Amino acid sequence: MKKWGLLTTLCFALTGCSTKFVYNNMDWLLVEYLEDFVELNDEQEALVSEKIEVLSDWHRREEIPNYIQHLDQLIALDPKSFTEEDLKQQEVQFQNHTQRLVSQIAPEMFALASELSDEQAEELMNNIRVRHTRYKKKYQKLSEDEIRENYEEKITENFDDWLGSVTPEQEKMIREWTSQLYVTSYDWIDHQTKMRVEVNALLTNRMQVEYFKPRFQQLMFNPASFYSTELEEKIGHNKAIANKYLVRIINSVTDKQTAHYRQELRDWRSVAMDIQ
Repeated sequence: MKKWGLLTTLCFALTGCSTKFVYNNMDWLLVEYLEDFVELNDEQEALVSEKIEVLSDWHRREEIPNYIQHLDQLIALDPKSFTEEDLKQQEVQFQNHTQRLVSQIAPEMFALASELSDEQAEELMNNIRVRHTRYKKKYQKLSEDEIRENYEEKITENFDDWLGSVTPEQEKMIREWTSQLYVTSYDWIDHQTKMRVEVNALLTNRMQVEYFKPRFQQLMFNPASFYSTELEEKIGHNKAIANKYLVRIINSVTDKQTAHYRQELRDWRSVAMDIQ
């Protein structure tokens, strides 16, 4: 299966595969993604492909219309009058999209995880550990100031993607925004260590349904319940700061930025219509 990773990369890089191509070939693309964590046997691959086909049919039939409706709503928004209450309503809609998808995926993930061999469970844990170690090496050596610079760069890039480019006034707001954030990178390192223990215990007891099922559902539907009190408080603080400055920046957009934002959304709407 590893050859498909190269094929996918070449396809996007050289021929510009369409989103519809990706959607219509989601089965082998997701199998390839899963195999970055654990190598599946032929029977498991066939089962995953079958389940993904059913999921894709549901998603195309039930969810894509919801996305189109939501995109129409976002296109019609007046950025000048956008409020924090509007933002909260949008967050609820995005969360609902996610929860519906997780509700469809969770039973299949539960079944697959339950059927992993001991060797596959060990391989999965090793690959999770590798990814966590990579994150730790990246951020552990950085100072808080350097991490804030990363925050600022990522936020600016996101706004550039949606607005075309930010104005000097918006750049100033982004700097103020990041200066007020709590740095959470070190907390996430600790959280990842904690979650490896949780996932390892989960996999060790995967044959005991009374243990495995409720904890698996907690992991899928309520991952925030595993946060430490300190991390939860920092996330809450950062979210409040983000909401405040996000609304301020939205209120400050120029006509040109508004046109760019709406065109981006129309492009995504066209993608959704093409998939439907």
